[in-house]
Amino acid sequence: MRFSIAVAFAASLASAYTVLKRQTDLPQCAQTCYTEANPSPCNTTDVACLCLNANFLKELASCTQKDCNPQEVEAAQAWGQATCQAAGINFQQPVPACAQACDKNSTPSSTCAAGDTACFCKDSAYVNSLVQCVRGTCTGQDLTTAEIVGAAVCRAVDVDISSIMNPA
Repeated sequence: MRFSIAVAFAASLASAYTVLKRQTDLPQCAQTCYTEANPSPCNTTDVACLCLNANFLKELASCTQKDCNPQEVEAAQAWGQATCQAAGINFQQPVPACAQACDKNSTPSSTCAAGDTACFCKDSAYVNSLVQCVRGTCTGQDLTTAEIVGAAVCRAVDVDISSIMNPA
C-alpha cells in the first residue's frame, strides 16, 4: 500500500460536541462545503479516515475554492490540517520514517497497479507482512502513528483491516 497523500485540508471530528465547537472555527462557507461533502466510505466521526479520503478531500477542496474567498480558504486549510494533526495524521510526513522502509520493501502477493490502494489493502498477506515489519521496527508514538495511518488509508477505500491489525 503506497501511502501517498496529496491534500490541502480535510476533516471531521470524533464527537458531536467537538464537531460543533471546532466547526465554529471553520468559515461559514467551508462549513457548508464540509456538511455537503460525501464522506463515504468513512464514518463521519472517523477523522483519520476522512483526512485520508481522497474523494472527500477533492470534493471539499473544490467546493471551498468555489464558495470561499482566499482568506476563508486559508482558514479552512489551517482548520483541516489542525484537525487531522489532532487525529494523528501529519500531512508533512504521514508515515513515520521507521515504517517507510517496510512500505518500500514489502511486496504484494497479488498484482496491484501502482496507486490502487484498495487492491493493496485487500491483499491480506501483504498487509500482514507490512504490519509485522512496522511492529518490528517502530516503537512508541511512531508505531501508533503508523498503525493509525495504515488502518485509516484502508478504511478510506472501504477496506477493513482490523482483523489483521487486532488479531483475536
